Amino acid sequence: MKPVRFHPKAAEELEAAASYYEGKRLGLGALFTAEAKKTKDRIVELPTAAREVRESIRHRSIHRFPYVLYYSAEEGEILVVAVAHKRRRPEYWAERLKAT
Repeated sequence: MKPVRFHPKAAEELEAAASYYEGKRLGLGALFTAEAKKTKDRIVELPTAAREVRESIRHRSIHRFPYVLYYSAEEGEILVVAVAHKRRRPEYWAERLKAT
């Protein structure tokens, strides 16, 4: 089982989305975080099962929320490059691939 590492900006996005949902309704941020964790766990179980959206980048939707985890299944780890809203700024995260 490969370890999962979040790009620093992806970690910020996860926290920002959880805070946003918590502000909408008490407990919703925790639910978002739990669903994101389940998505991460599914990625760890079957890292190459998701569709490739760019060379070496795949994505999985977070159940019940309009967010996606974009990730790369690298040699020794899985790198989550973005926690992105499905309808905002497509591929804004692509610049992060150069810095990893």
